[in-house]
Amino acid sequence: MFAEAKDLSKRLKREFSPAESEWLDELLADATAYLQREIGQQVAPRQTVTFSDWPSAGWVDLPQWPVVSVDAVERGGVPVAFEERPGRIRVGSDSKVDVTFTFGYSEPPRDLVALCCALVSQQLLLVEAELGLSIGGLSSVALDDFKIAFADGGEGTGLTLPKVTLDGLKQAYGRGTVTQVEVNS
Repeated sequence: MFAEAKDLSKRLKREFSPAESEWLDELLADATAYLQREIGQQVAPRQTVTFSDWPSAGWVDLPQWPVVSVDAVERGGVPVAFEERPGRIRVGSDSKVDVTFTFGYSEPPRDLVALCCALVSQQLLLVEAELGLSIGGLSSVALDDFKIAFADGGEGTGLTLPKVTLDGLKQAYGRGTVTQVEVNS
């Protein structure tokens, strides 16, 4: 997860009970999944994975970012010499290779922690008023005679961020289409 209940607690200047913290961790996990899906890859925590690929003109693109290290390149279980460039490696031929590499941030970047907390805090009023998680964009709240007004559903419904924010996240952390990788144990 990019954020935990304690991160939300600090930002909202509010203490949560252990039961509330468990519930908030679920909502924060949902927000993390949303951000990762929008970014298009796993950003944190750091992971080591192995994948197989057929080079193109001797080059293999590494499917996750940021690359910390290329740990091994093998062809049929035999080590292969390689040259590393940002986000890719050169293996000299177009025969299938198995690449083991480490990628990601050791801790979630601060902006992703803040965005997770913002996404969940948008939902807190709805949940605490027993209105659910996704019933349309909140447009106003009145305090006298308590009133909550919602805009129509659409793009502002549920766990969402503005397009400009999502585009910035994809530019900062994304790599486009992600190749499925196998996580080493």
